[in-house]
Amino acid sequence: MREINFITSNKGKIAALKRALSHRGMEDVKILGQDLNLMEPQFDTVADVSGFKARQAYEILKKPVLVEDGGFCIEALNDFPGVYTKYILQTIGAEGLMKLMDGMQNRRARFVGHATYIDENGKMHSFARKRGDVLIASKMSEANSPFAWSDLWKIIYVPEMGKILSEMNETEVERFYNDNNAVGSVQQFAAWYVQNYQ
Repeated sequence: MREINFITSNKGKIAALKRALSHRGMEDVKILGQDLNLMEPQFDTVADVSGFKARQAYEILKKPVLVEDGGFCIEALNDFPGVYTKYILQTIGAEGLMKLMDGMQNRRARFVGHATYIDENGKMHSFARKRGDVLIASKMSEANSPFAWSDLWKIIYVPEMGKILSEMNETEVERFYNDNNAVGSVQQFAAWYVQNYQ
């Protein structure tokens, strides 16, 4: 059985990778969620952060690793918080972002994401999210989704689905990931992995 060392303790991210591999017919992969407490560099792009952390993880484990980093860019806030999304969620949270959006007419936002895989030969492979446009909801949802990887799910309105992300069931979440013209970095990695390792 193949193993993927996914450098995350986020159960939502692990579940997303499992779904993406299973969706492509590869169910015999063991995903090992690893929390290595890596240094969080302050770079300008999620690609740079992801690559840096993947190299760190590879040096520690001495085996193939997958790192996925992302950010959330709000157009009306000049793409803030971007690479600082994790820090913002730990400090002011999704509630704080909603307060920053008070009175803003432009509710457009987008996910940015980057997955970096370092293979058994030490070669780096990069996967950038494509699209991912959403809106900031007019009010925060109280629904807790078992698929959520952060509280952002409570403030993201997906126009194509007519729902806030945290209010979607498993089928709708799957559709969001696969049918809304957004191709996430983890989904792109999964497609590449199946093509190269099946």
